[in-house]
Amino acid sequence: MKLVKIIGSVTSTIKDDTLIGFKLLMVRTTGPDLKDTGDYYVAADTVGVGEGELVLIVTGSAAKQTATTKGKNIDATIVAKVDKINLEN
Repeated sequence: MKLVKIIGSVTSTIKDDTLIGFKLLMVRTTGPDLKDTGDYYVAADTVGVGEGELVLIVTGSAAKQTATTKGKNIDATIVAKVDKINLEN
């Protein structure tokens, strides 16, 4: 899983049929200190989150393992909203 922040949305009026109904969000990877690490992804939202939120994504074949993404042409899926991060010193 990757820790990311939602930085925007992606609108696509012409797309593969397997993407119809998915909200596509632009996300940027972040470290546990919440500083930008520079990688960007377009991820399918399966949990109902929005811009500015911190979430977890899975990529590659794992992105197609949720109940709603099986068999879909998806390479990054938002699977959880992060409420809190606890780190030891």
